[in-house]
Amino acid sequence: MKKLTNAKAFWLTTLFSLLFFMITCWSMVFQDTTPYWIQSIGYFMLTYICLDEFSKKLPDLNAWMIGFASLLGLMIIEAPVRIYDFPSTYGSLMIGVSCVVAILLAVICFKDKRSYSFILAFIILALFNSVVADMWHNYMTELRNIRA
Repeated sequence: MKKLTNAKAFWLTTLFSLLFFMITCWSMVFQDTTPYWIQSIGYFMLTYICLDEFSKKLPDLNAWMIGFASLLGLMIIEAPVRIYDFPSTYGSLMIGVSCVVAILLAVICFKDKRSYSFILAFIILALFNSVVADMWHNYMTELRNIRA
């Protein structure tokens, strides 16, 4: 096997993130909190596992670079679709925000590696995936009623 470099770690993380998005994008059709949980927990785990595995082979790995690679993999498909037809994708906007929050929390947890960091990250994700998701759903329902 060839030696792992920072660039290879970056592009592998981007590829894994893109593949994960393609595998889980089906969950966005649900109107409840299911897609929030599936994608945010998945991106948290994907980012953290990439950081953990790649840092074993690359001691000087930049954790924020891997976090950016996860974001890039998420946005490769999502950004063009949102740009092309934003009104149709407006309802699932907060799912993408939830994934971004999860990726940032994974990097912070990896850098800190204390149990309270993981507990705090879970609390933040749980609040975002329940309270914010419910508020967003209510807002979108109200917006549809106004338009109708």
